[in-house]
Amino acid sequence: MTADGRWRATVSLSPDPADGSRRRVTAVGATRAQALKRARDKALEIERGGIDPRGMPTVGEWLDRWVDGIVALRRAPNTTRSYRTRIGTDIRPVIGAVPLDRLRPSHIRAVENRIVLGDAKHGLKPRSGATAAVTHSILKTALDAAVAEGLIRTNPALAAEPPRTAPARIDTLTPGQAAAVIRAETDPAWRIMWRLLFVLGLREGEAMGVTARELVRSDGLDCLLVEWQLKEFDRDTVMPPGFEAIRLDGRAWLTRPKTRAGRRLIPLPADLARDMRAYAAAHPVPDGTPMFRSRRGNPLRRQSLHDAWHRALDRAGMPRVRVHSARHTAATALARLGVSDLAREAIMGHADIGVTNTVYTHVDAGMLAGAIDGIDRLIDAGGATHTVAHERP
Repeated sequence: MTADGRWRATVSLSPDPADGSRRRVTAVGATRAQALKRARDKALEIERGGIDPRGMPTVGEWLDRWVDGIVALRRAPNTTRSYRTRIGTDIRPVIGAVPLDRLRPSHIRAVENRIVLGDAKHGLKPRSGATAAVTHSILKTALDAAVAEGLIRTNPALAAEPPRTAPARIDTLTPGQAAAVIRAETDPAWRIMWRLLFVLGLREGEAMGVTARELVRSDGLDCLLVEWQLKEFDRDTVMPPGFEAIRLDGRAWLTRPKTRAGRRLIPLPADLARDMRAYAAAHPVPDGTPMFRSRRGNPLRRQSLHDAWHRALDRAGMPRVRVHSARHTAATALARLGVSDLAREAIMGHADIGVTNTVYTHVDAGMLAGAIDGIDRLIDAGGATHTVAHERP
């Protein structure tokens, strides 16, 4: 009992997840029962990742504020959803109740250990180092924001070594195998799609989102101006303010590439440019919308692309590699041709160079055109029958 006649109750919490130290919470009340109830309610709130009794937000509370007030207003909805999943599955259960200013590198390692070693008590099997690395990155970014807000002085994630990840093995097709896939394709739209992936190294969403408006002439060259990508979101998705996106139907949206580097101008082989213009003329769609459609006239779905890709691989007798591997085939071809790093990054959308009316300010247009020609000829040598040449002024 306190000096003023009130009752004081103390309830033990679960041990600190990082070092196993004892934790307790105290509350007072007019009666013994009231004090005990308040202490238990406070303990439950802390265990669930609620507020710290000292007024400092817990890790769980800060992560909620960070996702709702920062991430959700600036990132794509799918990114926000994946952050919430990682936080709810791998961070909150381990360190959600830890006060933010008491977070230590040992807590960060505890999160990693639970991922890579599993948690038999809760039925969680060990998962990959890549999952641990993604979770570590999310936590580090959230703690950077906490430092910027003045809640903590330093980021404890910086003192915890990032999880090790084994290099991901990506099976790819050779240029000759890519040529076989293109040559065996019987559908004109998919044949163009495979060339966009293998020759230009476009990402899936970029290829599916190509519009006729993006077929341009620049510096005397036929080019593809990559400005949009096709993405799928939940039907009830509401885009963050300022997020550039165009809704096409219930789930399909055109959004800007993830980074500035993704918006780029790529010279096209002359015959590919002709095929794309001819296809667009023969299959008109509303201006500014994707030129490739399903049989019902809807924007392509990612699953439809994957199904067609597997059929194309089977038809050509090729192993079932991932669609994204076509991008690696293009990158490998550029490296084999001795294309400069700057030109290679400009084509693949890695270098933050930016688009101008004369192709690129830092990369010669002829250099990029020559690089694309080189990939097309390399694939052509693998069995394709067309002749490749850029139209020059």
